[in-house]
Amino acid sequence: MPSNKSALLRYRIIDGCLTNKMHPYPSIDFIRRKIEGQLNSDISESMIRKDFAAMKDVYTAPIQFHKGRGGYYYTEPDFSIKEFPLTNEEISALDFSTALLHNLKDTQIFKQFENAINKLIEGYRISKVIGKSEKQLIQIEEPLKTQGNQWLEPILEAIINKNCLKITYARYGGEPKEHVVSACLLKEYHNRWYLVGHSKRSDNLLVMALDRIQKIEPSSEPFASIDQFQPDEFFKYSFGITQFHDVSPEKILLKFNPHTAQYIISQPLHHSQQVIAENETEVVVQLEVYISQELVMAILSHGAAVEVLEPQYFRDRIKEQISEMLVKYQ
Repeated sequence: MPSNKSALLRYRIIDGCLTNKMHPYPSIDFIRRKIEGQLNSDISESMIRKDFAAMKDVYTAPIQFHKGRGGYYYTEPDFSIKEFPLTNEEISALDFSTALLHNLKDTQIFKQFENAINKLIEGYRISKVIGKSEKQLIQIEEPLKTQGNQWLEPILEAIINKNCLKITYARYGGEPKEHVVSACLLKEYHNRWYLVGHSKRSDNLLVMALDRIQKIEPSSEPFASIDQFQPDEFFKYSFGITQFHDVSPEKILLKFNPHTAQYIISQPLHHSQQVIAENETEVVVQLEVYISQELVMAILSHGAAVEVLEPQYFRDRIKEQISEMLVKYQ
């Protein structure tokens, strides 16, 4: 599977060369010049050979070198990767997205879409191997459509071009407010998108839910310098999407029954999770996080399988939530 998604564009150009009846048996130099001309970037012959190998693996492409003709060809005359089960419009969209996301190769959003493209390619590879749709054997969780996704494109363009945006934003239950924002990150959490950026109004980094944005306009304000922003450091102690500026993280002790603990250990609640104690009847883990509503909801989702041990005030908060729930069922 290609690690660099611009490889998908090269594969299509190579396929076009190998299926061109007017110029059969193209040499590797001919293919190289075609790729460089269409992608406007240099490429080595060794990279093309790696592309041949990848196409054989991903598409089972029957590429061979013809010694007599001095060029490459498909041993199956009717073969083409254009049999890829997507419409031309979808392939064009994938090509465009690949080129656009290549500009963001070092950002979190690229990694997010890279996984999605990997799933698409891997699904096709599986279908070629087993001779049936991968959906008959493998089902991947697909998020429900959420509001706010129409803002992804203008925000993404602003991040790339370092342009300010004028955003009208309303928190849940709050009045709309206008912010001049220097966007630096798009982050997905639980199938919802969030913008992280510097707000001139608050003079701080804010996290904005895209489904709470009412309006986005370009702004002529200068882009705030946020070169020091590091996403992993910014969300280091966040449980979920909530980030606090003036609050210190706390060490949370949670006790799980052995059955649930197996899942918690195999899929940690947070990257800071540590197993503090373990025996036949219980497992105690520690998290170092900000106490947020996301943390409360995660703990309550485990029902009686979990108990908050420390800190005491947080234990009392969970106890109060459980008491309110109990009243509703009496």
